[in-house]
Amino acid sequence: FFFVMDRSQTPPVPEKFTTEYFESFQDLNDVPKAYKKDPQERIFVTRDLNMHSIKYVGFDMDYTLAVYNSPKFESITYDLAIRHLISMGYPEEIGTLKYDPSFPIRGLFVDTLLGNFLKVDAFRYIYQAVHGRTSLTSSQRREIYPSTQVPPEEIGTRYFMMNTLFNLVDACLFSDLVVFYENKQNEAGNKQGVHDTEVDAISFTNMFNDIRKAVDTVHGNGELKDKTIEMVEQLVDRSPKLSLLLDRLEKAGKKTFLLTNSGYSYTERLMSYMLNGFNEEKPNWKDYFDYIIVGAKKPSFFSEGNTLREVNLETGQLRVKRISKFEKGHVYNGGSMTIFSQLSGAKGQDVLYVGDHIFSDVIVSKKQHRWRNLLVVRELANEIEIQESPEASEMLKHLENLNFVFREIYRGTDSSSTEITDISLLRKHIKKTVATLNHKYNEKFGSLFRSGSKNSFFAMQVLRYADMYTADFTNLLNYPFFYYFSAPSNPLPHERTHEVPMIP
Repeated sequence: FFFVMDRSQTPPVPEKFTTEYFESFQDLNDVPKAYKKDPQERIFVTRDLNMHSIKYVGFDMDYTLAVYNSPKFESITYDLAIRHLISMGYPEEIGTLKYDPSFPIRGLFVDTLLGNFLKVDAFRYIYQAVHGRTSLTSSQRREIYPSTQVPPEEIGTRYFMMNTLFNLVDACLFSDLVVFYENKQNEAGNKQGVHDTEVDAISFTNMFNDIRKAVDTVHGNGELKDKTIEMVEQLVDRSPKLSLLLDRLEKAGKKTFLLTNSGYSYTERLMSYMLNGFNEEKPNWKDYFDYIIVGAKKPSFFSEGNTLREVNLETGQLRVKRISKFEKGHVYNGGSMTIFSQLSGAKGQDVLYVGDHIFSDVIVSKKQHRWRNLLVVRELANEIEIQESPEASEMLKHLENLNFVFREIYRGTDSSSTEITDISLLRKHIKKTVATLNHKYNEKFGSLFRSGSKNSFFAMQVLRYADMYTADFTNLLNYPFFYYFSAPSNPLPHERTHEVPMIP
């Protein structure tokens, strides 16, 4: 079924564009709004991309093709990490701690020196700080961070950014242990100060490093992977849309490849579950891909990389042999961007890579090799749902009205005006409304994409490095593979012809 629009009041749309069409084109004053898909089914564009010119489409696996059941997957990871922390010398009492899905969001900065979580805007200004589960006041923030910014030279050392959904467990664990030890210290009569760098003789830096080590161990030693396969039907989504998308890409003449950091054994078991049995012409998941690389070790894959080895599909062992070409149905381990380009012929903007990690999948491949990309932001589905809710719409309309009042206050004033208008109460009401709206996304940190009314640091990265982003990679099915993805214009303030809500 196709909706047929009455075009008597719209510019004529030809079956084929000709020079004569544009020479005789007559503009209408009241053009109806352009058609847009349901927001949950859309791919959002930050940089124009002609899908017709894309020759290769690559996919990450974890949290991209493999959609893990949240928060059950994180809860299992959390429990396994707690066990490792206890084995590292942490007290048995922490075994009662449980993962809280309502607390963490990705895109936060962790101040590993002082044990704080920071919500930062696009210019690294600290909008919010949370210690344990306690939000710091604005005066406390200014006291601790007098520059009010996260220094760029300390990102990656003192400040750790939560780039991926895997980091949600790290965030919750760190917060829980900070609360656990500070409660323990308070019971002993020792009150914690905002400048303290340790609690109960444990530095926050060492505590965070221990957590990272425990979570990495859970991911690296096969413990979590075995549990995932054991409970695969409960933890991983299986949808015919994946098979359909890959099949249609092949029929459209696109080369497809899998590029994942996971090892062969786990990839084999997981991809078999997700793909086998949907298409009689492709009985094995490997039939869907032209090239398969496991153990890629991104982001180093995009720079120096590693030696490329072929995987023995019967034993899982790596073969030491010269590889002069990729063969369909074969699986390779490691390698580098240089080797991949040589063996596949894939060059720069011929490639669209689909992944969930803003740094490893998007920023590095974009900056170093100019791959085009589609960032999968799972949280976007929930953000859109809240954004489209009647309550959020009412609050946005209220902010628009308050913005009108703010502008009207200064109507007719200029440099000769001497009576100061007190807008403190208006600004207070605006901030309260913004905070109420933010709490609908997350009680502590608000929207993933916003720091108050400004773009968050994560949103800045998306706008700067991601060509496109979406809640679900299968939204590619909603567009023809010759589609021209066009980014909306982003005018400067002086170029705007229509007033938009601006929150002072």
